[in-house]
Amino acid sequence: ADRAREQARARVVAEARRRYGAQAKDPQAVPAPLRKTILTVVAQHADEKTWNSVRAAAAAEKTPLVKTQLYTMLALAEDESLARRALELALTPEPGATNSPEMIAAVAWKHPDLAFDFATAHLPQVHAMLDPFARIVFVPGLAWNSNRSDIIEKVDRYASEHLSADSRSRADATIANIRDRARVQRERLPEIDAWIAKNPKR
Repeated sequence: ADRAREQARARVVAEARRRYGAQAKDPQAVPAPLRKTILTVVAQHADEKTWNSVRAAAAAEKTPLVKTQLYTMLALAEDESLARRALELALTPEPGATNSPEMIAAVAWKHPDLAFDFATAHLPQVHAMLDPFARIVFVPGLAWNSNRSDIIEKVDRYASEHLSADSRSRADATIANIRDRARVQRERLPEIDAWIAKNPKR
């Protein structure tokens, strides 16, 4: 079953890449209803060449909505080195003031620890992108998808140093979520793995 899923996934990725590569000669290769899906698949599985291609398309795009989509796609890469490049790009004027925070948040979906550490290491620049309310919730929220208990102390320290006592709700919720995810990974995943090992044909 796992092999079949991987094969199906590989076919989907290959088809998305084929369509993305063919669009210059065949406008119908990426029809409007499928555009976002195709770009998302391509971006998530991008290599350096593809990432650079999407970046060039984003820089040249004149339609604001499409431009935003393309820069966000750059931040969805599963490859950590490309995710780092997206974070670095977000601190430049190239994506635009509204797109840069979206890029950092998009990186956090796949790489929450990386995004959080990057944001706290460049805090003045990140805060400059945000309005006062967003500053309260944005940085703690980057760690939301983490399941590493060692980031809990970092989020708590950030909240203690940069948030007032009555504006910690997002940080505290993030800490609670990380603890829960870490507990599930520690306690439940071994049970699931053991069940699968005992029931390989189900």
